[in-house]
Amino acid sequence: MRIFLVFIIFCLSATSAFAGTESPFSLSAMFRLFWGLIIVFGVLLLVYALAKKKLSFLNTGHGKGAITIIETRHLMPRKSLCLVKVHGQEFLLGLGNDQINLIAAIEPCLTAATQAPDNKNFATVIEDAKTAALDKHDNTR
Repeated sequence: MRIFLVFIIFCLSATSAFAGTESPFSLSAMFRLFWGLIIVFGVLLLVYALAKKKLSFLNTGHGKGAITIIETRHLMPRKSLCLVKVHGQEFLLGLGNDQINLIAAIEPCLTAATQAPDNKNFATVIEDAKTAALDKHDNTR
């Protein structure tokens, strides 16, 4: 019964709203509806952009402070890995239900890929990397 009453009220309001005007299915009515939706969508995007820029809790990873969250990977519900940079040093943290564990402190290292390129060919670069790895391995013994 309630559904029938709602349908009757809707039909009466629709006929009274369009009384003396054009058909609700005309091309100009559809264009007005389309432009109205575009304006509302644009306002929503503008509010979202302002909120994201102004509110710091929505802006993780781009902070100007001493602590920066580089990446977060969710493993399971309530368990994730987080890579954090503090004063130039990176830390890998394990985040659990109610605990945070330090997994590793990652030291910055210069590899052949991060150093400035020179005019060596590929074979000499590979040989240099092999000898550096062997020297490092021999020094650890």
